[in-house]
Amino acid sequence: MNRLLFTVLLTIAVLWALPAHAASSYEESLKQLAEGVVANAVKVGRGRLAVVDFTDAKGTVTPIGKFLAEELGTQILVTGELKVVDRAMVGSTLKKFHVTQFEPAQAKAVNQTAKAVNADVFATGSYLESPDGLRVTVKLLSPGTMHSLGATRSTIPKTGPLAELIKEARKPPVVKVDLAAKPAPPPGLGFHSNEYYQLVVTALHRQEKRISADLTIENKSSRDIKVLCQLQDTLLEDDHGGQWKLEVADNREGLCMRGIEIPRRGKGRAVLTFSAPTDETENPVILRYHEKAPRPDALFSIEGLKAESAGTPPAAIDVTTPPSN
Repeated sequence: MNRLLFTVLLTIAVLWALPAHAASSYEESLKQLAEGVVANAVKVGRGRLAVVDFTDAKGTVTPIGKFLAEELGTQILVTGELKVVDRAMVGSTLKKFHVTQFEPAQAKAVNQTAKAVNADVFATGSYLESPDGLRVTVKLLSPGTMHSLGATRSTIPKTGPLAELIKEARKPPVVKVDLAAKPAPPPGLGFHSNEYYQLVVTALHRQEKRISADLTIENKSSRDIKVLCQLQDTLLEDDHGGQWKLEVADNREGLCMRGIEIPRRGKGRAVLTFSAPTDETENPVILRYHEKAPRPDALFSIEGLKAESAGTPPAAIDVTTPPSN
């Protein structure tokens, strides 16, 4: 019994000590990195340091890079051997002088930034993730020449708040979907869509007292369908009540006489020819469609249609296009 109790207590003690050890390892690695930076700065006689946000392997400033820069600056302050400029002030001043890269071409702007924040050396850092931690490299740069004054490197364990930042960085980006956004309308003058098909008025051609409507019909259902309209009640109408109706003589083989069969995911083309009461056509017009199939006795309208003059109206022939493979 005593041996079992001893084993349990020993296990609890080990588990309790693990987080403390991990934290100690993290703090120790950060301390070594800070001591290396301080040693290099003291060696070249620089006493006021400006720490810049660290970058990843691609040269991009990340939340992890900002965190590492803040942690390093704090740790250097703890040593008491260097003065560290506020990072927020450093960042805003770099933007003011349009500094995007610490390179010789921008040495003048970097030097202006250094004078503005009263810093005599910049600390730039980068990190690379590895299985055993983040390999962090910090360089000291002279503001006037952009020459390197020294570099130090350390591997920081991925523990504590750093572990949470790494976990967050690995999450896939959130793609915002606008549920209210509507798909772009199909090309043409107007359309109607339901659960069975989509009908698009692609063109209206006017010649003398006739208007021909060129239609494209796409099967949206999971089966073959027949599309058929009511001849007497399918018509064009303008804002003043003028109507153009379908005559049997002009639509013997048309959509409103025999209808057209459209295979699953296929498309059909139809032409309806309306007889106008006068040569004058008021634009725009409305297509009043009375459906017989596949929905029995359904009504819909397509508004804002404009007729264009044409030499020869299209033939009233229905064409069915099989679905593409």
